Amino acid sequence: MMRAARFRHALLRPVHLRKALAGVALALSLGLAAPASAQQRPYLLWLDGSKLDIAHIIGLPPAQNSPEAKTEFEQVQQLTLNRTPEREKQAIADQRQGLVNFLNGMETNYVDNTHREVRLLFREAQVELGILLKSVHRLTSRTRPFQLWSKVRVKPCPGARPEGTSFPSAHAATAALYAELLKAAVPSMADKLEERVKSYDESRLICGFHFPSDLVAGDKVGRAVAKALLAERAFKARFDETIPEIKVAFGVK
Repeated sequence: MMRAARFRHALLRPVHLRKALAGVALALSLGLAAPASAQQRPYLLWLDGSKLDIAHIIGLPPAQNSPEAKTEFEQVQQLTLNRTPEREKQAIADQRQGLVNFLNGMETNYVDNTHREVRLLFREAQVELGILLKSVHRLTSRTRPFQLWSKVRVKPCPGARPEGTSFPSAHAATAALYAELLKAAVPSMADKLEERVKSYDESRLICGFHFPSDLVAGDKVGRAVAKALLAERAFKARFDETIPEIKVAFGVK
């Protein structure tokens, strides 16, 4: 209980993201370099992080060596052992966190570098999410499945391997953020978007990069940030302007 209380208290410190200097100060106060995208467009960050209780949203991961943690490890282990070359290829493609990579997993008319306003606004939303996740990641330390030792090791996908804590999943948070924003623009695509979230998240298990509870926590954060952004008047005004372009990208009227 004391650990959870300290965790919640640390995350509830005021975060002011309205101005460039405040955004940089936040990154420095966390002992982190500001993300490249945040350095380029820090003045377009929208939310006040003190209004989002991230600690309450994600909770804490299962304790190491607990029955729950063991079960999760075995689930990931089985998925990695049974993955096909085709599914591995898709999982590798899903390793990049970007709107175009998310949408490449479903049928749309979206063409990268053409829907400029959509791309820019979603990038700004992702930067917002990334800064909030940084404040969480510095307070958690969960070893990733492929880094754990067992009688049978979890085999990660080829290529770059993620570093840092496994909890919560930034990929799952990003997928949920995209889905919630896109559903607000094109409600008729809700089912297909949720199917894509599921496959995008599953790729993190297939590659042995995350546990199921990492994905659940990340999903909750992504949806919470999306809803908070849509409730922010300035962001919503910009978002509404991009809806016609989003509909074009999805081929709907």
